[in-house]
Amino acid sequence: MISNTTKGYIMILLSALGFGSYGVWSKLIGDNFGIFFQAWVRAGIIVLILFPIGYFTKSFKKIKKEDIKRFSLPIIFGIFTMVPLYYAFNNAGIGISTLIFYAMFIITTYIVGKFLMKEDITKIKLLSLILSFFGLVLMFGLSFTKFSILALGLAALNGIASGGEVATTKKVTNKYSSIQISVYLWLVIMLTHLPISILLGENQVPFAFNTIWFSMIAFAVIGLISFWLVIEGFKYVDASIGGLIGLMEIIFGIIFGILLFTEQLSLSVIVGGGIILLAAMLPDLSEIIKKKISPSQNP
Repeated sequence: MISNTTKGYIMILLSALGFGSYGVWSKLIGDNFGIFFQAWVRAGIIVLILFPIGYFTKSFKKIKKEDIKRFSLPIIFGIFTMVPLYYAFNNAGIGISTLIFYAMFIITTYIVGKFLMKEDITKIKLLSLILSFFGLVLMFGLSFTKFSILALGLAALNGIASGGEVATTKKVTNKYSSIQISVYLWLVIMLTHLPISILLGENQVPFAFNTIWFSMIAFAVIGLISFWLVIEGFKYVDASIGGLIGLMEIIFGIIFGILLFTEQLSLSVIVGGGIILLAAMLPDLSEIIKKKISPSQNP
C-alpha cells in the first residue's frame, strides 16, 4: 500500500508534469485562435467547472470591505498571466520561455514579498535573487539575435504577473477559499479578455469536434487538475521537498519542447537555465539542510 508521503510526492510530480505541458497545448492551438480569444475561452471553461464546485461546497462568502484591496491585487496581477506566455511559447519556444518566466517569477515573488507584504529577504533568498537575475541576463543578452525581443519580453512579463499573483494571494487565502479566489480571478480574466478579443477583430471560433478545440479544453482541464494535485500533494509532504519536486515543471517543459517540437537550446540558454534552476532550488535546499542539522543539535 502506498504511504501518504509517497502519494504526496506522486501528486506533486504529476502536477509538475501538467504545468510543464502548458507550452505543448499553447503550440498545438498556435495561430488557430486569437491570443485573447483563447484566453477568455479557457478562462470561461475553468469558471464553468469551478463555480458549481464552489457553490456546492459552500466555498463562497461575502468579501469584507477592508479586504477588497487585498483581494483585488492577485486578480490585477492575474489578468496579465494568460496572453504573454502563450505568445512567448509560440514565438520563442517552450524551453527558453519557461526559463525566463521562472527567473522573473522568482525575482518578483521576493520583491513583492519585501515591499508589499513586508516579508524579510534572507541571505539565501538574496543569493537566489542575484542568481536568477544573472541567469536571466545571460539568456536575454545572448538570445536577442535568435528570438523575438517581444516574445522574450512577454515571457518575462508573465513571470512578473505570476510572481505577483502568487505572492499577493497570501493575504487573502487565510480568510477566503482558494476556489473563491480562483473563480473571481478567472471570471475577471474572461470579462477583460473577451471585449479586447472582439475589439481587435479576432475570429470568435465556434466550438467544433477537432484537435484544436480538444487542445483548448485539455489546456484548461489539465491546468485545473494540476492545481488540485499540487494543493493536495503538499498536505502529505514536507514543503521544501515538495517545492523541489515541483521544479520538475521546468525540466518537463524543456523536454517537451525538445522531443515534440525539435527545439534546440544554445550553450548560453543551458548555462543560464542551470543558474535559474539552482536559484529556484536554493531556498528549499536550505530548509532541508536546516531540518537535518537541527535534530543533531538538540540535547
